[in-house]
Amino acid sequence: MVDEIVGSGLDTQKSDILRRVAERRAAIRRDGFGGAPSAQLALERRKHETPSSVIVLEALSQILPDHTYATELRVEGDKLQVVGITHDAPSLIRLIEQSSHFTRATFFAPTTRLPGDPGERFHIEARIKPGLTVQ
Repeated sequence: MVDEIVGSGLDTQKSDILRRVAERRAAIRRDGFGGAPSAQLALERRKHETPSSVIVLEALSQILPDHTYATELRVEGDKLQVVGITHDAPSLIRLIEQSSHFTRATFFAPTTRLPGDPGERFHIEARIKPGLTVQ
């Protein structure tokens, strides 16, 4: 008799736990992230919407001439900033604009040439076109 009373209570607890587990699994499938905090969702969205710096660098390396050296590269959202040295800085704007990867290229700081420099120091920023892929 005691076994029946204790066993009945355990069966009820087991059923309740199984029901809660099933509800949680359904919520995870429905949400896709299992109720992850909004910060995690924002990071996940940014990961898929923001171009990879490696892909941006690869696309830029295909555009820039051999005599051009990038010393800094920043990717923030859809904006690229590249700093470096080249023989002909104004021609870089045209090359970047003509590419299928970037748009609205412009200098964001003066182009300078210091004594002893192998070329002109440039500071260019451009917008990265959506869906950037490198072939």
